[in-house]
Amino acid sequence: MNRLLNIGFIKIGYWELLDGQLNYTMTETFCDVCNNLYAFVCDGQVKYIGKTTRLLNKRMYHYKNPGQSQSTNIKNNAYICEALLKNNAVDILVLPDNGLMHYGQFHLNLAAGLEDSIIKTINPDWNGNSKNLMDDKHQNIELDNHFHGNECDVNCVTSQSKDHSFNMAPTYWKRGFFNVSVSSSDEFSHDGDNLTIVNHDGTVILTALINRTANKSKTPRIMGGVGLREFFQENYKIDDIISYRMLSKNTMQLN
Repeated sequence: MNRLLNIGFIKIGYWELLDGQLNYTMTETFCDVCNNLYAFVCDGQVKYIGKTTRLLNKRMYHYKNPGQSQSTNIKNNAYICEALLKNNAVDILVLPDNGLMHYGQFHLNLAAGLEDSIIKTINPDWNGNSKNLMDDKHQNIELDNHFHGNECDVNCVTSQSKDHSFNMAPTYWKRGFFNVSVSSSDEFSHDGDNLTIVNHDGTVILTALINRTANKSKTPRIMGGVGLREFFQENYKIDDIISYRMLSKNTMQLN
């Protein structure tokens, strides 16, 4: 974190859980500022670097309430919640751009100019690395082969696909995640990859995150955050048995 502070980043807020809901508090001075380079810092460790041309307050709102198709927002929502549940502080830092930096007559966009370099140098965990970025591109190609609009071609299931299940534990129902059994672990993709969850009719429910570091066995924990929690609470009861099958390593269909 000191490397960010040394170039002018300042702490302007923090994340917290209020009655189980993710929430953020920021200095009012920066809520309505556009064109920001910002960072999420977890107990002194830089976890994420991002930039936005929108109001900073609106950008944080979408991390708090991610849309079903907003994979980056879903990932960071899940990461932040997980850190807070472990009693780790998650601070919001920002690098102010006063608009005075120019190259000749042209304004230098500080956020755009520094983002890639900082990510490459610090390699924050939640940004992912170049391998993850390539995996995301490969995943998008896979999804294009399965999806038409917002529907999935359920006929793409191979003969090798088989049904799996998990029990709706109270923590799953309350927090919006679930653990995968050892027997089905190999059917899921890598740690940090996205997982698209579709309904039995092929309609997309949401995009979640595959986490293989939360469990000592390295079996996946599927983290869907607020969106998955709401889906669980609207459609299931605690102790229900949830059956599913894998259409690909990045696509899971509920039966």
